[in-house]
Amino acid sequence: MTLRMTLRVALLGAAVCAAAVAGACANVTEPPGGPPDVKSPVVLKITPDSGVIATRIKEVVVQFDEVISETPRGAQNLAELVFISPKSGNVEVDWSRSKLSIKPSKGWRANTVYSVIINPGILDLRNNPVDSTISTVFSTGGPIPNTRLTGAAFDWAAGKHAPRALVEALFVDSTRKDTTFYQTLADSSGRFELRYLPAGPYLLRTVLDRNNNRGLEPLEPWDTTRVVVTQSARADLYAFVHDTVGLRISDLTLLDSGRTVKITFDKPYAPGPAMSTDRIRVLRPDSSALTVLRIVTPLERAREDSAKAAARADSAARAGRDTTAAGRLRADSIARRRTADSLAARDRAQREERRLAALRGGRPAPPRDTTPPPKFERPLVYTELFVLMQQPLPDSTRIRVLVRDLSSLSGTVRSPTREIVTPRPPRAPAPAPAPAPVRRDTLQPR
Repeated sequence: MTLRMTLRVALLGAAVCAAAVAGACANVTEPPGGPPDVKSPVVLKITPDSGVIATRIKEVVVQFDEVISETPRGAQNLAELVFISPKSGNVEVDWSRSKLSIKPSKGWRANTVYSVIINPGILDLRNNPVDSTISTVFSTGGPIPNTRLTGAAFDWAAGKHAPRALVEALFVDSTRKDTTFYQTLADSSGRFELRYLPAGPYLLRTVLDRNNNRGLEPLEPWDTTRVVVTQSARADLYAFVHDTVGLRISDLTLLDSGRTVKITFDKPYAPGPAMSTDRIRVLRPDSSALTVLRIVTPLERAREDSAKAAARADSAARAGRDTTAAGRLRADSIARRRTADSLAARDRAQREERRLAALRGGRPAPPRDTTPPPKFERPLVYTELFVLMQQPLPDSTRIRVLVRDLSSLSGTVRSPTREIVTPRPPRAPAPAPAPAPVRRDTLQPR
């Protein structure tokens, strides 16, 4: 082997070794061997500690008892789990194996009380999660007030609580030119809590932050209200899309053999008293009106359909009840089977609980949140209306539906209209052809 070839092989081997070493250093993976690790990471220390008044601070350092993953659960990066309140630019998180260094991009303000919250989602290298919230509060000058602002965020259009909704409190002070935003995320039930706010008036806002950029984008639902924080305060928020475009009818559907017109709007209409029949006009091509009997909401329609279905089921049960000895025996057999299935389901649940307890290594299970969800206090809103007609709509006719003075949730009033062509009547089946007559002269004698 020549000297040049020997040098080339040696250089190639050195490059491969260097790449392998670099790859091993850059990628932190689960160490091989040993007993399975089922313990979650534990916070050893947070600097500065909670309650400290630190006039000079560079960053908040969270030290864990083991190496944590750079990829959290339920977020694209670690910075998405961290909230610094009040807001001072974007959150910057520096990962260093078992340590996180946190700071705002615009630095810490003087004479300000800060809350740093890390939401659940941190994992170790074996994907054991930290299921609780990590938090600390400190001041860069001045005392820390013991105040609390609580409430719940709801998605008004969906009629339910808004998990992980963004909640902001803007301090309203005409003597100050700067704006101080306190931020947090609602929990899985929509509840939120902002603590250690300076006493005073606030503009409270919630945003259903669909793109997770911690800001309000066009067509994202939001809501605001004003509160005054002294010692404690509470407010609920009902987010919906605010726009200046009125409602439009997106679809018309015929139900109940043409006796009901289902109107579907492109967004919810504002709640209010029962709509009178003169608010909706159903017109023929010559502009003559068809008679409207009633207008019902989806909730009223569902209640009526449920009552009818229950009455039919009860009638069928009474008619089909078998009181013979064989029928009673069959009913007893079905009851025994249901009892056995219930006992088997309970046994499976107990086995699963024992399995999870063994994985936890004797540690107690995390406490279950038995708090009932927040109560939805506003009336429900809908995107549909059902118009019950006195007579079925005529076949093969262009019908125009007009809804007068309908308000959106934003308060924009409009009278939307839409046309529909009713279907043709079903064709009657053609009569079967008569059998061909048999000619007598073609019959052959036997």
